Amino acid sequence: MSVLPPVIAAVGGGIPSAIFGVLPAINPYKALLGSVFLYNSAHMVKLTLHLTASKGVLNNDNPRAHADQIIASDKKYGPIMARCNAAHNNGLESFPVFAAGVLACELAGVDKTTVGKLCTFHLLTRVAFNVLYMGFANNTAGLGRTIVWALSLVSSCQLIGMAALK
Repeated sequence: MSVLPPVIAAVGGGIPSAIFGVLPAINPYKALLGSVFLYNSAHMVKLTLHLTASKGVLNNDNPRAHADQIIASDKKYGPIMARCNAAHNNGLESFPVFAAGVLACELAGVDKTTVGKLCTFHLLTRVAFNVLYMGFANNTAGLGRTIVWALSLVSSCQLIGMAALK
């Protein structure tokens, strides 16, 4: 599935403007900061749960191993910490494609309003992704998460495609 978004963008496809066109345009550079905020917000939720599960003790000498220990052994906080970690990692993975698209559009002179609206769409899909991943553990949420993940990747690839077609 992850090979489809770049193929769709390469042929000029993507999220229809009828969908993203109704959204407000964000400054594309602020959208980059928003994306960084979103992937780090999942990490901060995990850290908060980590501190709660460990009663305020953070092994800062090896915090990842300490978190892994809690994830493996704590039945209350471990599963959601694992989902937060996965949401954080997915955000880290998605950021380079989004950033490349934003910067490519800027360099190619793509209409800033269109880019800003597509950036807003992307950020909304990433918010939905985080909520679905961190907040729910069932197949329905998993399907929703897959859909919004695919839409976020399509929008990122679409940005690159718009720059390529300019």
